[in-house]
Amino acid sequence: MRDRAMSKSSTGTSVHLFEGWQLTPEGAAIHRGERTAVIADLHLGYEWARGAAGDCVVAHSLDETLARLSLVLDRAVLAHLIVAGDLVESPRPCRCTSADVRRFRAWLAARGVGLLVVEGNHDRSLFLSSQGISRVPHLLPATCAVAGWTIGHGHRPLAAPRTITGHHHPVLRCDTIAAPCFLVGPGRIVLPAFSANAAGCDVGSAALPRDWCTIPLRCIASTGSELLDFGPIPTLRRRLRHLAP
Repeated sequence: MRDRAMSKSSTGTSVHLFEGWQLTPEGAAIHRGERTAVIADLHLGYEWARGAAGDCVVAHSLDETLARLSLVLDRAVLAHLIVAGDLVESPRPCRCTSADVRRFRAWLAARGVGLLVVEGNHDRSLFLSSQGISRVPHLLPATCAVAGWTIGHGHRPLAAPRTITGHHHPVLRCDTIAAPCFLVGPGRIVLPAFSANAAGCDVGSAALPRDWCTIPLRCIASTGSELLDFGPIPTLRRRLRHLAP
């Protein structure tokens, strides 16, 4: 991101601490006391879904996900991983996607990490089992709770005082660069997409969900190796307009 687009008030850190959660450049929120990490929007099977639509895409999403998760697991001793929706790109039966889900579960199990998946809009009617995607009903929960926080996907309103959601894939765009970002405010964490395939909602210019405008959200953008605090969204938008040619 251009130097002139970076506010002098923005500070780079390897992690960002917020209301008991450790936010990481990989896109995870870690609660050390609960030994739990929360991520969202993995969209495993993206390449297989694209292939079914006639595109030719090299298989990459699982390997990229595991490489990024390795960095997360290096940051803390974790026992649980929560995926806050959209584990997969498509819930339609697909042997390749099922194989990816099995490998994902096995990779976590080998590291002593249990997996809980909350239903996202891409996961609708998805039946998950230890064998991957199955036709045997095993419906995903709509929400779960960790340390007094309600975790859901975010495609539906959550009536809870403290929430962690995904779904919107927030990014901060400048020139040709799009930096995934967290949005944080009192009792609120919006996660970036964990998948590099997910298009994002530009917090600097896009129309934002109405409920985002009722609390003072800050933009915490990731460079990939560190996090930069760009401050409150309204102030950020004014600064970006001022910088526009």
